[in-house]
Amino acid sequence: MNQNVTPEQFMNSIKQTQSAMVDMVAKSIECMEKHLDLNLKAAKANLADATEASGQLMNVKDIPEFYATVQSASQPALAKATSYGRNVYSINAETAAEFAKMVEARMEEVNKAMATSINEMAKAAPAGSEGMVAMVKSAFAASNSAFDAINKAAKQVVEMVEHNVEAAAKAGEAAIASAPKTSGRRKSAE
Repeated sequence: MNQNVTPEQFMNSIKQTQSAMVDMVAKSIECMEKHLDLNLKAAKANLADATEASGQLMNVKDIPEFYATVQSASQPALAKATSYGRNVYSINAETAAEFAKMVEARMEEVNKAMATSINEMAKAAPAGSEGMVAMVKSAFAASNSAFDAINKAAKQVVEMVEHNVEAAAKAGEAAIASAPKTSGRRKSAE
């Protein structure tokens, strides 16, 4: 058995690693672009809302009208903050899922290569080393089993977090929807 790594194998490994890194960097940049887009849209909407609210506050005539104006301006802001948080979480969860797929694919390739190497080692092992070969195979199988268990647990945690985020967002939206609405008694300044 030839246990030396050939230059071609070494170069292929480097190419695969470089390709994986480029893919991860591209996904990171895509995630940043999504966050920048979301933040720019939120900033524009916040500026428009603040401009409108300040205009309304300039026309306030008394304290009850002031409180009504502040409350009417704050309710949509809370809904928008909840939506913003949900969008940030969604972007991050999507990116994390893409990274997980990339890592799983790479781990699958590594596991295949490792299994092939172990099988070649077993074929070329000298007589009397069957116990050592069995131990290596067992350790490899145990590490794969542990990785699978960790991967499943991580997916369950992600699902639980997503469920909790969704529940919190719905609770926030319900609280905003059930908040008392005020007429604002705004009078035109004619």
